Amino acid sequence: MFSLLIVEDERWIRKGLCGTIDWEAEGIRLMGEAADGEEALRMVELHAPDIIITDIVMPVMDGIALLQELRKQKLETKVIIMSGYSEFEYARDALKNGAFDYILKPFQEESILDVVRRCVRELKQERAKEAELHTLARSARESMLLARQRLFDMLLSREPYTAGRLEEQLRALRLDLDPRAIRAFAVKVTDWGRKAETARDRALILYALGNIMEETGRRFGPLLAIPLAERKSAGEADLALLQSESPPAGLAEPAIASRLPWLIAQAGQMLGIRIAIGYSEREADLAQLPELYEEALHGVSFWFYDGGGIAKGAPSQQAGAPYFGPAGWDTRFASALKAGDAKLQEQLVRELVAHVHAERERYLPLTVIRGLRLLFQNVNAKQNSHLCRRPSTEEQAVSFRLPLCTLSGLEEALLAELRRQRPESRPQRSRKWIIERALQYMDQHRDEPVTLGDVAEHLYLNHSYFSKIFHEEMGETFSKYIVRSRIERAKQLLKETTLKIYEISAAVGYTDVRHFTKVFKELEGIPPVQFREHGL
Repeated sequence: MFSLLIVEDERWIRKGLCGTIDWEAEGIRLMGEAADGEEALRMVELHAPDIIITDIVMPVMDGIALLQELRKQKLETKVIIMSGYSEFEYARDALKNGAFDYILKPFQEESILDVVRRCVRELKQERAKEAELHTLARSARESMLLARQRLFDMLLSREPYTAGRLEEQLRALRLDLDPRAIRAFAVKVTDWGRKAETARDRALILYALGNIMEETGRRFGPLLAIPLAERKSAGEADLALLQSESPPAGLAEPAIASRLPWLIAQAGQMLGIRIAIGYSEREADLAQLPELYEEALHGVSFWFYDGGGIAKGAPSQQAGAPYFGPAGWDTRFASALKAGDAKLQEQLVRELVAHVHAERERYLPLTVIRGLRLLFQNVNAKQNSHLCRRPSTEEQAVSFRLPLCTLSGLEEALLAELRRQRPESRPQRSRKWIIERALQYMDQHRDEPVTLGDVAEHLYLNHSYFSKIFHEEMGETFSKYIVRSRIERAKQLLKETTLKIYEISAAVGYTDVRHFTKVFKELEGIPPVQFREHGL
């Protein structure tokens, strides 16, 4: 619905325009009326109407002056001029200053409605074009970001490439990095604050953080920021940066180092998050990116020991032996979980944390983080093995992962997680309750690419168990349900809206409109365009 402001000094004309025409039937909300141009300007500043119908001759500020002021402020409001004067000069002045059209008094209701309807059609076309451009721009940004992530993955995996191919890719991605002199940075979000409630929130925050980093870093040389939310190593860092200094410094301390404290402060002030930054101790050829990035990861991981800040990473060859924790800890902890021995569980948590503190001087923090993550994976594997033999206990599965906390807060975080996941602290949940909560969560996130794992983790359930009961209770697999519900939503939008096919595709979670069309046709027997045309 579009908004309308009536501006006319003759009260009876103004009231007639406001009261005799059914504006809502025309898809227009009458937001107010004004007796002169100055009053209208004040209302425009507060409400920003889409359409203004204004007289030309008025006291204080006339219609032409109002129109000129709107254009001076670069406001896109459509202005329809009305006047009792038929001289060509008035019409020419109005149109020259950007009026949509010119109506002579006295006028019939239909004559002004004809002009307003043309104005509404043009506004709809403009909004549709803006939405299309916004969608195309977003798709272009996402495609560019995905291409940069793929390049980063290729370089980390040591996939063979020629110098010519690499230079071509760098040019295609508009990257001015010098492949002969690269320094790697790793950024870890150590506290997401209150704005990151969903995975999408975190992705947007990382995108914004990357923009801030790139904008600041460019003064020291080309810099590329790569969000790592989809990578398996995302637990070690959330953002990777690659930079070539201009001119090359060849020093252990990067030129941007002086700005890193400011960047950390900006992340807190602008995005509400706390971050730590680590960087490689040297610049090297892009072929050595795996070693450079590993050094940066070692640097940023000192947040686990010290709580954050900036650190230069140790060379990967100096990382030393892996950390395994106390002897047999994973087996003993899994047994304590199976037995439901709360006292022993807490004792083992304290034993583990005490062991890390005792070994702190022997191990770099990244080595400890990776060792702890492996320990918890082993515990979960033993738990899952146990539950596969006794499916009736699946609902009370305990799944442990390394919490986002420093070493000083590790014991408290693990004990809190233990208490939260104990069966007595959770209500008994029937299959019906689980499915109801799952469907509720999926409906709340229907515009996001929700996976079975997302829903299972939201409900604190084992993934296999949740998949099994979903299939049994719903009569179809989770993936088929997701596809069917998306297509049902698409059918609703095709019937009830004028959105374009690519807009509907994006609205129901498909980034590729061709794939959406293919899936739609497979389920409904006809493509979306034909479905809309036939009004099925």
